[in-house]
Amino acid sequence: MVLEVGQRVSHDTFGLGTVVALAGEGDKSEATINFGQYGEKRLLLRYAPVVVL
Repeated sequence: MVLEVGQRVSHDTFGLGTVVALAGEGDKSEATINFGQYGEKRLLLRYAPVVVL
């Protein structure tokens, strides 16, 4: 999955969010996503149920 800062995503638990930062690469890639009422979450992309909208 390729993400960019500013993209909108959907997560199974947290709902709609906006990517605010990206770090790492390969299996260690993580994204910081602002989910509004759930706040910002740092998620490892290989495990996160995130879909790009």
